[in-house]
Amino acid sequence: MGIPRTAHFSPWNLLLTAVLLLGAVVAHAADDQGYQALRDWIAAGNPADDGLPAGQHLGAKDRGELEAYIPRTAWTYYFFDDMDMEIAAHGHYPPPDTWGKTVKPGYSLDERGVLKGFTGGGYPFPEVTADDPMVAQKVIWNMLWRPGQNDFDMPMVTWLRGEGGKLDRKMEYISVTANYAKGDECLVPGYEEVKSKRIMEFRSPRDMAGAKDMSVSFVDHDREDSGWLYMPAQRKPRRTLASERTSELMGMDMIREDLDGFGGKVHENNWTYLGTRNVVATINVADNPEFGGPNQWVPNKARWEIRKAHVLLIEPKSKDHPYSHRVVFIDAENFWTLWMFAFDKEDDQLLRMSQHFMKYTESYVNEKPQQAPYMTLDTDKNLGQKVLMHLGETDINAKKPHATMTHCYTNKRVFSSARARQYYSLRNMISGRR
Repeated sequence: MGIPRTAHFSPWNLLLTAVLLLGAVVAHAADDQGYQALRDWIAAGNPADDGLPAGQHLGAKDRGELEAYIPRTAWTYYFFDDMDMEIAAHGHYPPPDTWGKTVKPGYSLDERGVLKGFTGGGYPFPEVTADDPMVAQKVIWNMLWRPGQNDFDMPMVTWLRGEGGKLDRKMEYISVTANYAKGDECLVPGYEEVKSKRIMEFRSPRDMAGAKDMSVSFVDHDREDSGWLYMPAQRKPRRTLASERTSELMGMDMIREDLDGFGGKVHENNWTYLGTRNVVATINVADNPEFGGPNQWVPNKARWEIRKAHVLLIEPKSKDHPYSHRVVFIDAENFWTLWMFAFDKEDDQLLRMSQHFMKYTESYVNEKPQQAPYMTLDTDKNLGQKVLMHLGETDINAKKPHATMTHCYTNKRVFSSARARQYYSLRNMISGRR
C-alpha cells in the first residue's frame, strides 16, 4: 500500500520535522556531559572576573550570562525554573597569621611529582607559575596541605536521593580529624610519620548505628593510607585495602578518592595543567544551603561569587580505574576544590561530579551557622582561625542517576597530644569509649 504523499511530505510537515530535529540537536548540545564538551568550554575563553555584578539574584532567565561561569558539565543540573543564585562581591580569605612560619626546609618533588620531606605548617609551593612543568602537581600538593583541612568536629547529615527527589536514605554521622604534621613539630611525639587521622562514626540509620571508619594518612605519600572499618554486626574491625579507594564510600555517590576532589596517589596519575578559569563557587555561603532543582540535587538560594581557579586534568594510569579523566577546579587563593568532574572510562561521559560549600570563619561574626540537629557545637571557637570551613557538598552519580547531598556543621577543635593518642586508638574505636 502506498503512503499518502500529503501525510508525510507536505512542506509544513517537513518544516515541523526540521524544527523538532533542530531543537533536539540544540538541547543535546546544551546538555552535553561528555569530556570533550567540558574541554571545549574551558578552551572557549576566560570570562571577566567582574562579569556578574554583586548584589543581584540570578535565575533561569539569566542562563545566557551564567553559562560562561558554570562548568558546562553541570548545566543539566544547575539550571531549573525556580533557581536563585545570589552573587556576592569577590572576597579575600587569608590564611592563619602563623601559616607558613613553621615549614621545615629541605623538601622537594621527585621525578614522579611526589612531594618528599614536607611536614606541613604552610603551603609547600606558595608561588605557582603556569610555565612550570610540574605546576599541576604543585597545585594539588597545596590543596592536600591547605589550612583548615583538619582539627575539627564535623557532625553531618546526608540525604541520598534518586530522580524526582525520591529520598532513598538519610544518614547522620560525625567526622573528627586531627592534624599530626605541623611543620617543625608533631602533635604526638613518636608519630612523625603520620600526616593526619580521621574517624567517621554513624548514629543513623539503625542498620549503620555504631559503624566507624578510621583512616590514617602518612607524610610519606608512597605509603598507603591505613584504614579500619568497624560494623557492630561483625563485632570486629577489618582493614580497608588500597583497592577500596575506588569503591563507593559507605553507600554514597562518591569513591574514597573523590574526597576533597582528589584523594588518590599523585604518581598513579598523569597530570596536565589547563590554565586558570573564572568560575562561580559557593566559597563563603551564609549558611548550609537548601537543595533545589527537579531532583533536589544542587544548592539553591545560596550565595555565590566569581573565583579564579586552577584547572587540572588528572588521568589515571591504571586500566582498572573507573575514570578516564578527572577535571578539578581549585581556588587560586586558598586551594580549596570548587568543582570536580570525573568521566567514565567506557564512554568518556560524566560519571561523577561534586561541588563544595564553604564558609570563612571570620564571617561567623555576623552570620551564625546552623547547629547540627542532634548535637550542639560552640562555634565561637571558629572565630579568629582564618580558615574556610566545610559546610557541605553535593555528589552526583550521573549514570545511576542518583545523588548524595550533605550538610556539615563544622567546629574547630584543638587536640592535646594525650587526647589524640587515646581518641584514635584502635581499641577505643571498637569499644566506643571517647
